[in-house]
Amino acid sequence: MKAARRSIAFFSGLLLYCFGAGAAMKYANTGLPRQVYAQLGGRNSLQVMLGEAVAIALLLFIAALIWGYLTLRPQRRRHRPYVAWMMSGVGVAWAGWLIFGAFSFALKPRAYSAPMQSMLLSSSAAPLFGAFNIFGVVGGVWLAGRLAKRRQVGLPSTRSRRHHGEDEAAADAGADSTVSTIAPHSVSPPAN
Repeated sequence: MKAARRSIAFFSGLLLYCFGAGAAMKYANTGLPRQVYAQLGGRNSLQVMLGEAVAIALLLFIAALIWGYLTLRPQRRRHRPYVAWMMSGVGVAWAGWLIFGAFSFALKPRAYSAPMQSMLLSSSAAPLFGAFNIFGVVGGVWLAGRLAKRRQVGLPSTRSRRHHGEDEAAADAGADSTVSTIAPHSVSPPAN
């Protein structure tokens, strides 16, 4: 059962990052109205690209927080949340997207002339597909793991707890419960 929860956490992290990368590309291609871009210096200005990158990273953070908590939350106290397994799934997906982005970048000669800020901040530009996106997803999963651990501590224990007085009575009635309770130096009652 432990292996199943670990694999669920791993593949959930993998799918989470893939979903986040796809959603970030969709959000980046949507954009804002042209009037807003004109007032802020154009679509390729640093403040616009940085604002869009931070907004997309915040959306991914919220999505990763919800997704991660639903995946990692324990149902019983003995089920620990496997945050490291989910983080490793996110890491494998990020590495896969990075390799895909490197090949995509190498196959398009026009990409070499793109400005550095576009390659770092744009969620639709290879090879990084938005540098802030990984921080949004990892931060959301980390916070979800913290919340899941807090929930685990709040769950009731699966073993019954006895009070201090009950423990002593149970210890006294342990293996030799038929032993006499009369002390060796006690006086027996008179036989009349």
